[in-house]
Amino acid sequence: MPQASITPGPRGKPGKTEKPEKPEKDRQFVTALARGMRILQCFDTFTPELSCSELARKTGLPQPTVWRLCHTLQACGMLVAVNGDRLRPGLAVLQLGHAAVAGLDIVELARPRMQALASRHGAACGLAIRSAYNMVFVERCEGESQLIMNLRVGSTVPLATSALGWAYIAGQRGAARARLLADLRAHDPVTMTRIAADLEAALREYDRRGFIVNEGAFHKAYTTVSVPIIAADGTVP
Repeated sequence: MPQASITPGPRGKPGKTEKPEKPEKDRQFVTALARGMRILQCFDTFTPELSCSELARKTGLPQPTVWRLCHTLQACGMLVAVNGDRLRPGLAVLQLGHAAVAGLDIVELARPRMQALASRHGAACGLAIRSAYNMVFVERCEGESQLIMNLRVGSTVPLATSALGWAYIAGQRGAARARLLADLRAHDPVTMTRIAADLEAALREYDRRGFIVNEGAFHKAYTTVSVPIIAADGTVP
């Protein structure tokens, strides 16, 4: 993971998600499709329902554009209307999610060991992948405990302010880590400034010991340990 300071934002309230809509001179890039994907990426565990006005604010897109995109996504079953003017992801999105997770062989390989670890220590053990500025659980196993957080497959935690996110940052090396940290600072400078010292200390510990320990930095009652999974080509899946 990149070494730098990161300032966390309120849980479940990520900052704006707008990014350049297409790489320069990429004539194969379909802007309308990318905008539709940005709409879908606004939904998460903490905000499962959003209005068109809220989606316009989150994406930075004009409201008429958001209305047209949402109408199309509804027609395709990707969004469904609930509670009047609010929308939530439809079952078609769930099918894509299951297909994505089914393609991750590592989940099947890791599940028995994750459950054994969680059961032995009365804890929870999760596996997550990066999605924009969040980490998304693709597997979670729990032991017997009343103090386990209410997280499940599909739940998200912030990249900048979670042990999972810090492990992902730690797994990046050299220029890749620097680029990721610069992106996080540009996305949420307040959070990155606030957590800078703790994150830098955690990254130093990772470089020394090979894992991240977070002792109550985000939740006073919880200590979390996390490690990145490094692929043969050096990337962090």
